[in-house]
Amino acid sequence: MDSLTEDQQKALNTTKMEMRIGNEIYIREHKELKFLVSHFMSKILKEKPSDTIAFAATYFTTPGLEDAIKEEMGNPNTFG
Repeated sequence: MDSLTEDQQKALNTTKMEMRIGNEIYIREHKELKFLVSHFMSKILKEKPSDTIAFAATYFTTPGLEDAIKEEMGNPNTFG
């Protein structure tokens, strides 16, 4: 089994950390992501569809989803 050299492992760890930091910054800048995922998870757990992939495809292609999410995000009670 091949393993990484010490330098390769350090480079990999640095890349992973940079990616995590970049992802965290992006998520913090786009609060709609957290809301969208939370909203989706709430719906899927409430409805418990047998075909989760089809449910997700339908959910994310629902006409008016963007407007509905924006409207709910504008509600001061949305984020508790």
